[in-house]
Amino acid sequence: MERSISDLHECRFDIVVIGGGINGASAAQNLAAAGYSCLVVEKGDFGAGASGRSARMLHPGIRYFEARKPLLHFGLHPRRFFEALRGARQAMRSVSEHLQDGGDRIWRYRMCFPIYEDAEFKSWHMSLGLRILKMLGDGKVPFESELVKRDFSARVPFFEDLRDTHAIQAIACYNEFKFDWPERFCMDMLLDAQLNGATLVNYCTARLGEQNDAGDWRVALNSSADPTLAASQVRAGCVVNMAGTWIDDVFTEQAPTDRIVQGTKGTHIVVEMPETYKNFGIASLNSIGLPFYVLPLHKNLFSIGVTETPFKGDATDVTASDDEIDFLIEESNRLLPGRKLSRRDVLRTWAGVRPLTLSKSEPMGSRARKLHDLGKKGFPKVFALTSGPIMTHRETGRLVLDAVSSQLSPSKPAGRVDYTPFAFSKTDNSASFTSDEPDIRVADIETSVTSEYAQSLADVLIRRTGFAWRRNLTRDEVEKAAQIIAPHLDWSAEEASRQVADYMAYQETFFRRPRLDDELAKASREDPIAV
Repeated sequence: MERSISDLHECRFDIVVIGGGINGASAAQNLAAAGYSCLVVEKGDFGAGASGRSARMLHPGIRYFEARKPLLHFGLHPRRFFEALRGARQAMRSVSEHLQDGGDRIWRYRMCFPIYEDAEFKSWHMSLGLRILKMLGDGKVPFESELVKRDFSARVPFFEDLRDTHAIQAIACYNEFKFDWPERFCMDMLLDAQLNGATLVNYCTARLGEQNDAGDWRVALNSSADPTLAASQVRAGCVVNMAGTWIDDVFTEQAPTDRIVQGTKGTHIVVEMPETYKNFGIASLNSIGLPFYVLPLHKNLFSIGVTETPFKGDATDVTASDDEIDFLIEESNRLLPGRKLSRRDVLRTWAGVRPLTLSKSEPMGSRARKLHDLGKKGFPKVFALTSGPIMTHRETGRLVLDAVSSQLSPSKPAGRVDYTPFAFSKTDNSASFTSDEPDIRVADIETSVTSEYAQSLADVLIRRTGFAWRRNLTRDEVEKAAQIIAPHLDWSAEEASRQVADYMAYQETFFRRPRLDDELAKASREDPIAV
């Protein structure tokens, strides 16, 4: 049942989970099923942060061994190798688990990693990495790895697009997997947590207050959708800070450390590829030695990425810059000169910020997942998570449950975790929303606002149905969605019109396209100082 912030004033919960991304949702699902009374609060919409802006990869873990100079990278720093092993083991377990019950929300494609004669990354490096993954797995992942050393064109249809084909020594091919789409996983887990008694509130900021004499923490709640609403306060025996990039904002001036999170920005571009790329992906290292991917997205659309640059500030409205887009185009043309991409080929982009762990030894932050027990820093029964990848969110949820249960007992009987995946409605009583994407029906849009906490068109079209990830929506389609939603959210005609305008502006920003040379030249002529 949906509850307002004012209804929660002075309520007590066993646990307050701050952050409704994929790891916060998994934590809430596991905690609620274990019998803990839970409140989940999210400053924006559920899944709208790093979870919804990720590369959407569910990979078996080979990327943990990707490095330009593997012997030096791991040999001089043995800890990196053991962290890579741990990450790869977690990845293989995660893939195996999701393949068992993920349904059509998990899909497979064939990844190709070209290996060049003069490259620092050798065939034996990849062969060793693939063998390690097989040993780390449980035999349930259809990895189907092979090292192709001849008949490249017959085995890899887009082979002729690759650079320096004469110098390719081998192409490693293996199965990888993707989430379609991460925000939906967030919502499904949160709704399952609700079935086990959890209370869900989105568009609500939370600040950690003081601990009272009974050992409960006070948590201040404020509406981020309507600042005129009065603040509320709840009490909790334990606080789990899963706010991602915004973890440090949760604490008051009595913060346990200066910072916990190191943010790094990642950008993707989306282009159309020919049929020869269908059901394939490409992995490589870019010109600065970092992982680089060309991944199937929807139909003939592919995402290309990712960048990694330090980020400071508020990640709420982070977007791709033209410089980042140009970098990805350049790197794509380095890998696939046969495609000859330019800014005009970029149909859309997206960007996000990874909430990595602040590390003195790693300037860009540590990627090793860490659950901070802040009791050691004067905040008993307060936990915070950094560097939690989306693909291991189930394991993260169980990790949080173990940590909490060691310090706090549940107040209710245990329920059960249900991983049944979301499925679009199949009823013929509801029409398809559009003819080109017939699986999304009017009933799915209505359910988003009647049962799934959606409050805006972006909530519905991007995060509940995933429609906007498939292509940009026209104004007519957005207006149609607003007409469906309006009666359920009591929107007036004026409010519906405003919501449409807000969505169209949001779509242009969230998935922004780069400025083209002729647009830039025109802007320069009209306002040379501004340009």
